[in-house]
Amino acid sequence: MKIGIIGAGAMGCIYGMYLSRKHEVLLVDVVKAHVDAINEQGLEFTHLDGTAETVTRLKATMDTSACTAQDIVILLTKGYQSAQALEANRALIGPETIVCSLQNGYGNADDIVKYVPEAQIVLGTSGGGATVAGPGHILHKGQGPTQLGCLTADQSKAEVVARAMEECGVPQVELIPDVKELLWSKLFVNIGINPICALTGELNRSIADNPFSRKVSEMLVREAVDVANAAGMYFDYDDAVAHVIDIALVTGGNVCSMLADVKNGRRTEIDRINGAAVSEAAKLGMKAPLNEMITALIHAKEQTY
Repeated sequence: MKIGIIGAGAMGCIYGMYLSRKHEVLLVDVVKAHVDAINEQGLEFTHLDGTAETVTRLKATMDTSACTAQDIVILLTKGYQSAQALEANRALIGPETIVCSLQNGYGNADDIVKYVPEAQIVLGTSGGGATVAGPGHILHKGQGPTQLGCLTADQSKAEVVARAMEECGVPQVELIPDVKELLWSKLFVNIGINPICALTGELNRSIADNPFSRKVSEMLVREAVDVANAAGMYFDYDDAVAHVIDIALVTGGNVCSMLADVKNGRRTEIDRINGAAVSEAAKLGMKAPLNEMITALIHAKEQTY
């Protein structure tokens, strides 16, 4: 199959490395040095066990205008970049193309559905972790499940993506029929970790270790659970909070993505994370004042760059 990956950062390159074992993979990115390094020297990939591999079977580009439609397009940009990225890479999307979002946040399907029918959208989450050590150089830092599902009752498109990943050795690929529940569960983790660490400058473990950070996390997550349950979900408050703490401990040494954005003076994904709880609440005639406040605080932080 032909697979395009839009957003060839750390996670995009992980999936590209695996999928290129049996498929024709095109990495799409906006960083010229990164694209050039992959094309000229191959992708330098350091695995979890410390072994290094140079992957030369990948192609990378900044301009897809002359490319043909792909069987699968995997979207791994920041959530707020979805519409722009899809528009810029329309050539990759044909009438049968499956578009799979493995992005953070909630609401990415609202952008994707403008380009493909809902039945061709696969949503999912990735539990892995990686960093870009330099142009064309990826350090694999953690491995978790890749969970996939469709918004429609027909899960056949998710099965196509899962099968493509499994046959290339992607670990822990799971099909999740209730993808909305999956996305809310992942959203709680991001809500309870990302903005707090972005403001305190601490690593993920601080959510468990710092009693004040832990309290703020619990308040934000409980409010988000209220919104999710009002939307028809059935989450237990204590379970949701405990899951956030567990993830904070498992990924304790990580610099979360929002803290990395703040450190590098970049726009954050706050509107697709805590801001998503606020917007989903508004659709239900509710308010989420705690998540609204921390969203505003992150935007205030962005104004200081």
